[in-house]
Amino acid sequence: MYRGPRIIPLLITLLLADRSASAQGIHLRWANCVADGGTRNTTFACDTNAGFRALVASFVLPAPLTQFSSLSGTIDVVAADAVLPAWWNFRDCRSGSLQYNPDAAGAAFCSTLTGVCNSGISSIQPGVPNANMERIDFARVTPANCFIVHPDLSAGTEYVAAVLSVNFNRTLGSPSCLGCDVGVCLTLTRVQVSGTSGSVELTLPAIPPDGNTVIWQGAGHTGGGMCLAATPTRRTVWGAVKALYR
Repeated sequence: MYRGPRIIPLLITLLLADRSASAQGIHLRWANCVADGGTRNTTFACDTNAGFRALVASFVLPAPLTQFSSLSGTIDVVAADAVLPAWWNFRDCRSGSLQYNPDAAGAAFCSTLTGVCNSGISSIQPGVPNANMERIDFARVTPANCFIVHPDLSAGTEYVAAVLSVNFNRTLGSPSCLGCDVGVCLTLTRVQVSGTSGSVELTLPAIPPDGNTVIWQGAGHTGGGMCLAATPTRRTVWGAVKALYR
């Protein structure tokens, strides 16, 4: 039986997906990078202290960069509450529950960065820039005394910038931290990559308008950085991350 016409829509879809994944800019996904099927939303029943979710930040350069030496990035958490829930406060109530963990996600179609000696979370700031937010900074640096080969980075390739793990510690029992069930948006607002040929700061999503944003517990998302609460009784706008960076 001839099925040729049905193949055409599939080919168009695949070509568009490939084009979107290779556009310059930044990505944020749960579980994996974009090319490896990372997801925009993740949910958790808040019924155990065991387990974690992996958060993967990645980027695509607009031009080649020679001898990669370092990168830094920023993720902003926005909660559907007037203040940041204790469950998302990774500096106080749930200190240690956010970790830099490259083994939490495996890269098959994305490229990982070699030539990095020091990687980690450099800053966690609850209540910044607003009471219902938290700013997370990460960095990967190759100091002068790290004698390794510095790779050249290509344009149009998705590179993993950082893999962070959010564990479920202190969800139940005593002591515990409230707010696991609150809808949350997380936005990768910037990634800066440096090498011997210069430095580039990426602030726009590679997949417009909001491919650099992921959601927690099914929080609604209107595009353009606007997030909504997950439940019908709380359908008020509760974050406009993108507006902070215009």
